[in-house]
Parts: sequence; C-alpha cells; structure tokens
Amino acid sequence: MSALLRRSSLGLLGVALVATAACGAPAQGGGQADSTLTVAINTNPSSLDPQAGPSGTDHVSLYPLYATLVDFDPKTMEAAPGLATEWSFPDPTTLKLTLRPGLKFSDGTVLDAAAVKASLDRYKTQTNKADLANVTSVEAPDATTVLLRQKTPDSSLVLVLADRAGMVVPAAAANPDFAQKPVGAGPYSFVSYSPGDRLVLKRNPNYYGEAPPMENLTLRVITDPKAAANALMSGQVDFADNLDANDIPQLKGNDKLTVESNVGLWFDMLYFNLAQKPLDDVRVRQAINLALDRDEIIAGTVNGEGEPARQPLPSSHWAYDKANASVWPHDVAKAKQLMAEAGYANGVTITSVCTSSPLEIRRNEIIRSQLAQIGIDYKVTSMDTNQGVSNYFEKQATNAAQYAWSGRPDPGQTYSRLFGAASYQNPGKVAVPGLDEILTQAVATQDLAARSAAYAKADKLIADFAPYAPLYFRGDVTAYSKSVTGYTASLLGKPKVAFLAKGSGA
Repeated sequence: MSALLRRSSLGLLGVALVATAACGAPAQGGGQADSTLTVAINTNPSSLDPQAGPSGTDHVSLYPLYATLVDFDPKTMEAAPGLATEWSFPDPTTLKLTLRPGLKFSDGTVLDAAAVKASLDRYKTQTNKADLANVTSVEAPDATTVLLRQKTPDSSLVLVLADRAGMVVPAAAANPDFAQKPVGAGPYSFVSYSPGDRLVLKRNPNYYGEAPPMENLTLRVITDPKAAANALMSGQVDFADNLDANDIPQLKGNDKLTVESNVGLWFDMLYFNLAQKPLDDVRVRQAINLALDRDEIIAGTVNGEGEPARQPLPSSHWAYDKANASVWPHDVAKAKQLMAEAGYANGVTITSVCTSSPLEIRRNEIIRSQLAQIGIDYKVTSMDTNQGVSNYFEKQATNAAQYAWSGRPDPGQTYSRLFGAASYQNPGKVAVPGLDEILTQAVATQDLAARSAAYAKADKLIADFAPYAPLYFRGDVTAYSKSVTGYTASLLGKPKVAFLAKGSGA
C-alpha cells in the first residue's frame, strides 16, 4: 500500500488517461454537438448536495456533477488521480495532496487549495461527517497543496476522498438553495431537476480533463426495475443498472442490448437498532442470522444472481476473511433455542421498513416467512426510499430496516460507517465491544496483509455481536444499448456514466 499511496502523477495519470481514452472522449467541442445520453436511475437522489445526502444510491447522479479529489480504478479500487495528481504521508498523521493547477468549478470560479479546505471543513459539519471524524484540521499552505492532519494514522483517508468527502463544492454551498442549483467540478454541469422525473445535465466547459463524448446527459428516475427494463427495450433510455435479475432472459433476448451481471460491494442487509427491544438482545440478533436462508432469498429474489453475505465484503475483495465464511449457517433449531433463552419462546414482533419496489417487497416477504419459523412477526412497511431512510435512521420509528449497503472505496469506510457507535448508520449508537480499537489498527498501516488480518479480527467480533444481518451481495444487473460504448463494471457497483458514448445509430 505504501508504494501505491506515494505514486507520482506520472504513474497514476496513465490509469486515468487510459480509462478516458477507452470511453472514446473527443476533444472539447468535437463530435456530437447536440448528442444526449439517457440513463435510468432507480430513485430520486436524496440530495444533489453531496455533503448533505445520506443515500448510497445517489452516486450515479453525483459523479457527473462533482469531480473527486482522488479517483479509483473500477476493477481493483486502486487509487488514481482526480483533482489531486499525487498524495503522500509526510508523517504518519498527515496526508498531503497536490492539486492540478488552474482548476475551476463549472461556474468558472477558482478551485484551489483554499476552496478544498473550505469544502472539507464544511463536510465535517454535515450528514456524513463521520467520514472525516479522524481529521483534526485542514490546511492550505499554497494554492495547490492541501494538508489533512489526523488524530491517528489512517491510510483509508485516501480513498475516502474518492467518495462524497472528496466531491469538492464551492463556497457558495453555504447557500441554502445549493442543492437546488448545485455547482461542482465534474464533467457535466447542472441544467434542471424534476423530482420523480429527470435530472438534466450539460457538458461542463471548465472540466479539467478531456470532455465527455456526449453534449447532454439525462438521468431519468424510474423506480420500478420492470419499467426501467421496458424503457431500455423500447429505446427510451440507453443505459440502466440495478435491474431485476428475473428480467435477464427477456433483456438478453433483445438483440439491441448488452446485458451484464457482476457481483460487487453492494449488499442487502437487515439494519438493527441495537437500542430497541427485542434487538437489544444479542441472542435475538444471532437467532435472526441463523434463521435466514440466504440461498433461498437469492433464488427467490434475484434468480440466483448473487453471493450469500456473512461479512461486509464479497469473496473477491482483498480483505475478505475466508475463515469467517461459514458463520451463521441456516439453523432454525438453534435459532429457536436462542429465542427461548432470550425470553421470547412465545414469539415477538419486529417492525421494519423497506423500499417500495416489487423486488424489495418480494425479498421481504421471504424474510418474513423465514423469521416466522422462529416466532418473529416481521412487520415490514414499504415506502419511498428517502422517506424510509429518514423514518428509520433519523426518527427511529422502526426496530429494523431492510436496505442495501452500497459499498465504499476503502473497507475502512464500510466498517466504520456500518458499525461505528457515532455513525449515521447506527441509530441506536451502540458500540461493538472492542471493535473501534481493531478498526483503528486496520487503517494505521498501509500494508494490505496487515490490514486484512485486522479486518479478520473485526469480522469475528462482528459475527459474535451480530449488529446486523447481511443477506447477499447483488449481481448488479446492468443493460445498455449496443450503440453505447465505454462502460466498465466497477467493483463498487456505482456506475460512472459521464464518459459513456452513444453512436449515431442509437
């Protein structure tokens, strides 16, 4: 990891240029001057202010608008240049970034180290402030140098800056109307947004890199995966992901479409409020994990397109713990015993919330049936994603929630966000005993083997404490017109659509 974090712009810039070239991006102003690419997104963004929105599904809408300080290779999640061309740790608790000279936001205002400092300082007061909780101060000693001072060594900070925290916003973000008229430094700039309908973007003339191949990008909100598939097959949209795996045969039967399904970091889970009964009892949480037949859920929900989840990372990830792969086998008898020991031999009710799509409702019907076998009356309410997220994480109106964790570039971010006592994703604010110390050790080094060993210890603590119930890693079903080029599946599972190109025959 140390060599990776200290690479110069020459080595890493090659990765970025190869990726851009693969998308066939022409020089600014060339190619299809009035061209439009239309992408289906499955939910309204929770906010177009990247610092305010809590939802992991927002990224497909945010990436075109906001360049990040650090980028990443989609296949390996290896850090690559973004607004910063290079980075290093001059001492264990300081991350130094070197910015590209001459950067501008889409409105033409200067994006320099002072702007980055202001953006990061603002982030530390917003919804996702836990991402930068270890950062004590940000300094801008000159126009292209940014120094992030940390309480303790944290190598994960580099890829944290490839996520929301690294989406630099201008000082104008302090304006309460910013989310309605967002300004970033990404390849596209904002035109209009109609919730429930579409987000319309146009090519940003101030973007630091090669221009995207399409003049216009339209993101259409289509919450029903079946409707999104139909829109693809009828040519109303050019690209869609997060489709229903049960529609794969029909999609593959259309000779105008390319269809892919790749397992990434995105996994579905039951979030538990550990401060509410009956989920305050570890035996109930363990019983739920034992009662869940993950293979049946995968078969009944996504046509077998997925991988059972028993830890926060899929088997393809470098930090996956093979020794922890067999925890929580399907064992109804053991689950019933634990429920009896917890004092719930005669049953108990758990309230939950899920997204109101047919796929999500179908999944939760299977979960309800499985939990009924151990005396749990799983009362789940389906509603709009943003409403449901607020209902559970903020209002704490239900004991549990069945949502996805969409993954983060560095595993340190996933572990701290899901299980940290102060995290937004932990509404009960209950800590997993001993976990914080291990997670601090995991990011204190840049050595991948040492980090992997630390996460293996963390997985054991998490399995014993059962603060959640992971279900399965999704096969991200993505389909697009054969006239569309430049798509590369990402392990992160959040497509970057800004550099997709559509041929004239579309």
